[in-house]
Amino acid sequence: MQRTAAQPAIEAERERAQRAQYAKLTAHYGKIGSAALNAALLCAKRKKAKTLTKPA
Repeated sequence: MQRTAAQPAIEAERERAQRAQYAKLTAHYGKIGSAALNAALLCAKRKKAKTLTKPA
């Protein structure tokens, strides 16, 4: 699959948004340790996936 000129920009924006989301979680959970932070990230991903697949 060939990349268009817009794809790198779209990918960069997606990564920036993801880093911003993780920065909020890191600031909130950072003081309780890396294991808890990883658990929070996994929970957030599952919660997001669950809401995306939930029928309206």
